[in-house]
Amino acid sequence: MVEFKREVPVSGKYDVVVCGGGPAGIGASLAAAREGCKTLIIERFGFFGGMATAGYVDPMSEFAYNGSLVTGGIPWEFANELVKAGGGIVEEPRCNVSFNPEIYKLVAQRMLLGAGVKLMMNTFLIGAECDDKKIKRIFVTNKSGISAIEAETFVDATGDGDLANFAGVPMLPLSERMQPGSFCFILSGVDTTTERMHIIHQKNHRFNHQAVFIRDTLFKLREEGEYVPQFGGPWLATTLEDGCITVNMTRSAVDATNAEEYCEAECKMREDIFRLVELICKHVPEFKNAKIASTAPMAGVRETRRIKGVHVLTGEEYVNTVKFPDSIARACHPVDIHLPGDEGQKLTFPKDAGYIPYRSLITNEYKNLLVAGRAASADSEAFAAIRVQAPCMEMGQAAGIAAGLAKRQGVCVTDINTDELVEIVRKYGSFV
Repeated sequence: MVEFKREVPVSGKYDVVVCGGGPAGIGASLAAAREGCKTLIIERFGFFGGMATAGYVDPMSEFAYNGSLVTGGIPWEFANELVKAGGGIVEEPRCNVSFNPEIYKLVAQRMLLGAGVKLMMNTFLIGAECDDKKIKRIFVTNKSGISAIEAETFVDATGDGDLANFAGVPMLPLSERMQPGSFCFILSGVDTTTERMHIIHQKNHRFNHQAVFIRDTLFKLREEGEYVPQFGGPWLATTLEDGCITVNMTRSAVDATNAEEYCEAECKMREDIFRLVELICKHVPEFKNAKIASTAPMAGVRETRRIKGVHVLTGEEYVNTVKFPDSIARACHPVDIHLPGDEGQKLTFPKDAGYIPYRSLITNEYKNLLVAGRAASADSEAFAAIRVQAPCMEMGQAAGIAAGLAKRQGVCVTDINTDELVEIVRKYGSFV
């Protein structure tokens, strides 16, 4: 161990600082700015979208259940802006939104700038200073060097609970078989006109949209002695460009908070991409002219840290549609657990769209910290449903509104009037 000390400048002071520019961070930043807060969003890449654009996780799921729209507000507004920009289509009746990743980046940037949010991209969070149950400032680094940033309220939308972890917030124990990562990619030259390629439009309720014809082909090849890497799905989605699809099928057990382990998993899955595509192009007619157009900037992460919040949302509460007095977001994705050691997957569909309480976004340890997105307080079953884009963005929306409410009421985010919070969330167009 060595000690590293230096003085660093304070590069800014804000009402709200949002760490992470994925769906939750986008929702939090837009809502905070619209609620009158001086807002900064920090993102480690040079673009926004998180797993959507850095991981090619397509479609944006999901907005409707049992024939009704259940996620509204900023997420539905964002989806419609994607459609208007020519970068998204709503796959009714489930209302997943298939998208073009490049247009997603552009729409996110335009909406954030249009709301007056200050952007800080290509920047890594590296630490936090805490005192008297508050985060006083955070430390970041980029090409300009290391600096400190101060705020009244911080939103951890990093997906991995990085800020909460730096602050020492207790985490829930990870499941014994943590969900694996997947390295998604885009193929061009695919014949998407055949009947069985309808699977690129993920529309149907209570249905696993696996490309079974590819899955069966790969299992048969493995039985015949071919080397077939471990895979999941596959799940395919349109990028809205002719002959181009996103593919989610590689799979590797990995703790993405362990840098060395994550590096090894990315290298393995990149090799797997090329082997799997080689086999598919050779043995599946629709892919005979396909080429790898792009691999995602990073391997996708399903599961890492989750905070131990004031309330831990359970899978039983989720699938039984328990409504809380402080419900601030809904989700209708199945409890979707991918298994790390094989091609398996466990799906449990809820009776109706579930609810997420505000208490799952706050902790007992810090009065000015909100955690929205994948790292919110939920057990492994509930987490497996709420980790997708629409509810993550809606959790972010609630976090941003809560930060604005705290500013107006002159209190911390742990002490706001949650009845008023829920009412404002509803005014934004959410169905809570």
